Amino acid sequence: MDHHHLASPSELLQAAESYLLHLHRSLTQIPDPEYTRVSCALPGSTIGKHVRHVLDHFALLLSADPRNPAEYVSYAQRERNPAAQSSVAGGQDAIMKMVDTLRSAQEARAIVPDAPVRIEDTMPGNNEDAAFVSSWGRELWFCTHHMIHHNAVIACLMHEFGLHPPKEFAYAPSTLKHSH
Repeated sequence: MDHHHLASPSELLQAAESYLLHLHRSLTQIPDPEYTRVSCALPGSTIGKHVRHVLDHFALLLSADPRNPAEYVSYAQRERNPAAQSSVAGGQDAIMKMVDTLRSAQEARAIVPDAPVRIEDTMPGNNEDAAFVSSWGRELWFCTHHMIHHNAVIACLMHEFGLHPPKEFAYAPSTLKHSH
């Protein structure tokens, strides 16, 4: 019989930090022209845009007040950080700022995994925003897992541009667990 435990705030924050730092290290091998180069396989897509996109989600969640359950986190209304997508240094700087934000949240014990958070996002079909209730832990894990999937796209773009992503860069923990 499997025994599962409830993820602690520090586990969730450390997982997010670990993947952010892995992304940071992975960017060191990417020249600026490739960071902003538009993909032929995914028109309009750049490595920098994917880095910025995942950071936007973390920033949005972590800027919300966890003590105010009436506040909405609207993934459709993200403020974009253009510096994060414009250069490798800008992306790495934005990643380290997010890591600092996560560390501050951990030190302040600001994340309570089962605390409710109201989410709003645009639904397909009618393109209207819809709201639902989630939890801080679930949304922090969403941001982390969302980043892992964008890292997979970044890895594909790196291959397209003749670069070699780190071996386990773009795999979810469950994939790594079951592949060994």
